[in-house]
Amino acid sequence: MKVSVILPALNEEKTIGEIVKRVKEYADQVIVIDDGSSDRTTEKAKEQGATVISHGENRGYVASLRTGFRNANGDIIVIMDADGQHNPEDIPRLLKPILAGEADLVIGARDKLSSFSERLITRLTRFRVDTKDACSGFRALRRDVAKKMRVKGRCTCGTFVLEAYKLGARIRDVEVKVEPRISGKSRMKKKHFIQFFLVLKELLV
Repeated sequence: MKVSVILPALNEEKTIGEIVKRVKEYADQVIVIDDGSSDRTTEKAKEQGATVISHGENRGYVASLRTGFRNANGDIIVIMDADGQHNPEDIPRLLKPILAGEADLVIGARDKLSSFSERLITRLTRFRVDTKDACSGFRALRRDVAKKMRVKGRCTCGTFVLEAYKLGARIRDVEVKVEPRISGKSRMKKKHFIQFFLVLKELLV
C-alpha cells in the first residue's frame, strides 16, 4: 500500500528540510502544506524533494489538513507536525495496525499530555473513543476514511477522532515519544477553549 505523509507547516524553515529528508524513507509521497509562511519553509521543503502546496496566506491547521487530504494519493495517509517533535522512525509502527487490517485510524499517543486543556478534551473524547491522546498531531489513517472527513473544529483535538468514529473507523493507539519544540510555542493551545465546546457538541449529537 502506498503511503502519503502530510506536513502542515507555518514558518518551520529550521526543521522542515530535515523532517522531509527523514520522512521520505517511509513514504511514497511527501506533501508540505505551507500555510502562509514568511520564511524559507517552501524552499527548504522543495530542496529535499517534497511536494509543496502553498496557501499564500494563513488559513489554519484544519484547512491545511483538508488541502492535504485532497492532494494525497496514498492508500494510507500519515499526518505529522513539521516542528521536529515527531520521530519519522515511528511511522512504520503507526502503519502496522492498518496494514494488518486491525484499524482504520491509528493515533500516535503521547505518554504525557502537555496541557490541562489537552487532558480535559481527551477525557471528554473517551466517552466515545478509547484513546489516551485525542489531541495528538501524529496520526495514520486509511485514505477512504480521510476522503469522507470534513475535518471540523478550530483545531483537531477531539473532533478529528470523533468524526472518524462516526464514520465507522476502527481506532487504535500506538504509544510514541515526542521531542520538545526546537523553537516557539504550540499554536493549538489557544484554540482549546472553543474546542472544548465543539467536542461537547459532537458528543451530544
